Amino acid sequence: MAVPRVVTADDLRSQLGHELDQLRSSEEVLFVSKRGRLAAVLIDVEQYRAMVERAEYLEDSLAALQAREEAGLAIPWSKVRK
Repeated sequence: MAVPRVVTADDLRSQLGHELDQLRSSEEVLFVSKRGRLAAVLIDVEQYRAMVERAEYLEDSLAALQAREEAGLAIPWSKVRK
């Protein structure tokens, strides 16, 4: 992943259309600063949807593993490694 760009809130206000076009045409992440501190992150909507989908998949996978463990179906690593 490329190094994220940082733009001030004031600059973003005047260049919003351009910055949105940039995000849409790349997988770039844009950090927004306000008064010298990072305040927000902008990403393309498709990137956001993909991130949500991955997070949901990981949450479901973790829940399934925990259910197997609680049901006694999981094999402890110490036994697998022997």
